[in-house]
Amino acid sequence: MHTVRRYLTGHWRGAHGLAWSFWINLVLIRVIVFALQEWLRPEEGRDFRDDTVPVLLLALLFHGVLFVWQAVGVIRAGAAHIRTSGYMAPVWGTQLVLVCACFWVMTYAIDAWRMTLPVPDDLRPQTELEAERAGKYSIEPTPDGRSLTLSGSLELGITDHLRQRLKAYPDVRRIILSSTGGNIYQARGLSNTIRQNGLNTLVLSECSSACTTVFIGGIKRQLASGGKLGFHQYRIDADYAVLRADPSREQDRDRAIFLQAGVAAWFLDMMFESQPSGMWYPELAELIDAHVVTEVAP
Repeated sequence: MHTVRRYLTGHWRGAHGLAWSFWINLVLIRVIVFALQEWLRPEEGRDFRDDTVPVLLLALLFHGVLFVWQAVGVIRAGAAHIRTSGYMAPVWGTQLVLVCACFWVMTYAIDAWRMTLPVPDDLRPQTELEAERAGKYSIEPTPDGRSLTLSGSLELGITDHLRQRLKAYPDVRRIILSSTGGNIYQARGLSNTIRQNGLNTLVLSECSSACTTVFIGGIKRQLASGGKLGFHQYRIDADYAVLRADPSREQDRDRAIFLQAGVAAWFLDMMFESQPSGMWYPELAELIDAHVVTEVAP
């Protein structure tokens, strides 16, 4: 213990010589301290908020008290070097390194403090956004488990949700639609999923805009008495420029989907002539004649 105290006191007084004070007492010890901090760093996604006091005390000890001891010893060793040799260059070099080391120590001290702060949940905004979208629609089974009722806005993620529901309810044979539209890309995904699983579609109330693309994916497409299908020209519902968005091109893509489902070309001409701000609700006879609706629901 006496030897350690004498060593610490000797460096503090500048008695160890400039080279030893700089390379051993400053550089080597500081490298060890920095390496220990990196080694003790919490794993990704974790923090030291439960150990705030010990961490800050250690930071004060190693980045405060210890560094002051290191810096004072080097400065005094430099002064002694000048007195004995008169050579200034090494002293200027050590002083420059001390200034850089000071900033480096401050960086590590701040880093130690940040380890005690709660780790931000980077996924929280995304999770909240997904929850907000999911709250705008629902996909629920009917009591007999033979149908799924899809209602609300067609939001991002709804296609994956439908696929999950179909896995959970393997006896489903029909999708009941109640929607005034939404994301056309999700509508196509829903339509493809319905068609690939050989499901039928049914509208009891209203299915309009992008929802009709979902409806057309049904093998059998049923419309109940009092139900209606609404069509209009495509538009971009945004008050800003959407890059690479072309409503006409999207219409052509869905025209191909409707034609593949057997819908008459004359109906598609009328369908895409409807103004974007309005909605065309064809009569049941027109829908059956154009092969949009294949059956009238009982």
